[in-house]
Amino acid sequence: MEKLRDNLSEETNYKEKISRLVGEQKFGEAINYLHQVIDYDKDNTQAKVLLEQVKKINQFQSRDIFAQTNLDMDPWLE
Repeated sequence: MEKLRDNLSEETNYKEKISRLVGEQKFGEAINYLHQVIDYDKDNTQAKVLLEQVKKINQFQSRDIFAQTNLDMDPWLE
C-alpha cells in the first residue's frame, strides 16, 4: 500500500498508468489498479468514473458476437 501511496503523490500519475494499461489493452490490470486507488482514496470521483469507463470498454471488447446462433434473424428459426 505504501508503494501505491507513493504513486498517488502526483495526481496525474495514476491516470497515466491507467492510460498506458488501457492502451496496451490490459483491462483487468487497469480495473485492479483503479480498485486500489479507490480503496486508498474513497472520495476520488475521477477514479470511480475511470473505473466505470474501463469496465464498459472491457465489456464491449469481450462481447461474443457469435453467441446468438440465428445471425440472419430468420423468423422461422426463432
